[in-house]
Amino acid sequence: MPVYTYLLQVLPRGGGNWANLLDPRIGTPVDGTFGIVEVPENGLLDSAKKIMKPRSKMGLRLRVSFWEGRRANENLYTSEVFRTVYDDSTVVDAETLLRNTGPSSTRPSVTVRQDCPHAPHDGSCGHEGECRFAHHGKECEAVRPVCPACLDEARPAVVADIVSRVRRNGEVVLRCSTCEQLSFRFDAELVCDVCQWLVPHVNEELEDRFAAQGGGFPPQPGSCPGCSAQMAPLRDPFDLSCPKCGRSVVLSLRSLEPGCTVSTMCPNRECGEYITIPPSIWCPVCGENLRPLDVIRKLTLEANDVRLTTRSNVREDEDTQLARRLAAAAESGMRRYSYLSDEQKNLLLNLRYLDSVALSAESPEEWIRDVAEIRAAGHEINRKGGMRAMQEMHQRVMELGMEHRDAARQIELYWDGIGDWMY
Repeated sequence: MPVYTYLLQVLPRGGGNWANLLDPRIGTPVDGTFGIVEVPENGLLDSAKKIMKPRSKMGLRLRVSFWEGRRANENLYTSEVFRTVYDDSTVVDAETLLRNTGPSSTRPSVTVRQDCPHAPHDGSCGHEGECRFAHHGKECEAVRPVCPACLDEARPAVVADIVSRVRRNGEVVLRCSTCEQLSFRFDAELVCDVCQWLVPHVNEELEDRFAAQGGGFPPQPGSCPGCSAQMAPLRDPFDLSCPKCGRSVVLSLRSLEPGCTVSTMCPNRECGEYITIPPSIWCPVCGENLRPLDVIRKLTLEANDVRLTTRSNVREDEDTQLARRLAAAAESGMRRYSYLSDEQKNLLLNLRYLDSVALSAESPEEWIRDVAEIRAAGHEINRKGGMRAMQEMHQRVMELGMEHRDAARQIELYWDGIGDWMY
């Protein structure tokens, strides 16, 4: 029986690109929207109908694309789609897709350009849904702009907007959504004429332009020097993650007032945390415009103490008390994770960096405090009792209860490489 990998997508009411359904907390595929089926080729239509049926009440256009074989851990490219089935039972084969002649204007054309001289930046995955499904969490190979000031990368989804603004205005100076400097200057020289994506040498050119300017570019005349032309404007509504439980908290721009502190309750009844949105989320110069979403999330994290108070019981032995502190640190680290930048997330996987922070005499920065504590405790336990002592402490964490099993797995991860411990 032939095997196919399938992906269900929806078309937003406002139009645009087909989008993937993601879990708002962890960004993974919603159950039932991605998977493997074993059906004959003539059974793909019926299979697609079954996949779409649970989502049919959403009121959105639906489609299911199929790739040949099991591709659960492989990149999925639009150019390799075997067949696509739409909710009106229209079936489009691979040849039709590659000819960019979809049967409906609501079905965007594939962006593959075989004649593009700059592959692989030609958009062979379609860059839909920020490329998450196309590459299964792996980085897209297409070139992305890197801020010459802080070296943070812009997501692929932003590139299409940059190209559109360059084509419309000829030149655009943009502000980094991480460091908030006016550090990007794009023009037609940095856009490929064939595939309408950024050319491969874009980052070298951005660095040269930034260096020639001697730093950030000046704001446009009449615009605020603190918030003009943000690269990723805040959409309404937007969402934050609860610093305590990680649940998505949706906020409307209408609920925010410049200069005011806003409090909102986590929608998770079991959590019930009151979350403080500080006034620093507004531009520090004019106080009238919101800062980038990444900055808002960071400032919100800083304004809320995400570290749970460890329950103290003098009747418990020292090892059990340490196990509780480690579990609390691991749980806080998991809640804090969604607020971190990509660079910070990568540093959490760098064992040498973790050791330099954990074993330093200086206090660690807030964002890495929990992981540093777990790492330092691992070294101390290993020094006193070796692998056996570490295993016993890990077991203590497990015995605190089922609700601490995720914390125990985080401790396993951050003890990797200490003594004989391997994750």
